Amino acid sequence: MGLLQKEKNRNAAQARNSFVTRKVETKLSVLADTFKESAGSYCTGVDRGVLTRSLKFEGFQYLDNLKLVYNWENRFLSVNYNLEFVSEIFTNDKFEETGNCIFELIFKMKGSKWVCRQWTDKENGMENAYLERLNNPLIMERVKALDIFSLEIKHQKNKGSFTISCESMIGSATWILIPPITNLIKPKPEECVKFFELFELLGDALVNNK
Repeated sequence: MGLLQKEKNRNAAQARNSFVTRKVETKLSVLADTFKESAGSYCTGVDRGVLTRSLKFEGFQYLDNLKLVYNWENRFLSVNYNLEFVSEIFTNDKFEETGNCIFELIFKMKGSKWVCRQWTDKENGMENAYLERLNNPLIMERVKALDIFSLEIKHQKNKGSFTISCESMIGSATWILIPPITNLIKPKPEECVKFFELFELLGDALVNNK
């Protein structure tokens, strides 16, 4: 009965026993396989959870993990499973600690742009440089091409990583009551590659800050 909730629910465990969720799990496996095949030898494995698939990579410069998460919400005669991509990008010797910070991409009709929601280390003067790198046309081009409508980056001081999360129409699924059917917006292989490129570009903008 968890699917009768009106608001988006990010607690997948509550949907574990839903008949609809079990059907959508199949779609999520297809989605994960598509990303795995598109990555070729770079993908070393896929871990499975409730409404989640975690891909592991070797060979990319920054991207070594990517979690596909279905966040579900109940609607009239349908249930939407919105796809969220989450990746933890680890820092290296090219990174200078920034302190706690949060960046968010603001979507506008006349052009999207990055803003800084939190920056605790006011003395290091790197905030504007981060925004300039994140607004790189190569990053913005891929965001637009991939129908991304939410993108956020978080870092905690001395954690050694950044967490990138974004949501896209590509990969999302919908269960419709009449007629009973589950639709998946399956990505093309070239779109999967663009997602990999996006996370690599973001990783470079975040880690290379010296």
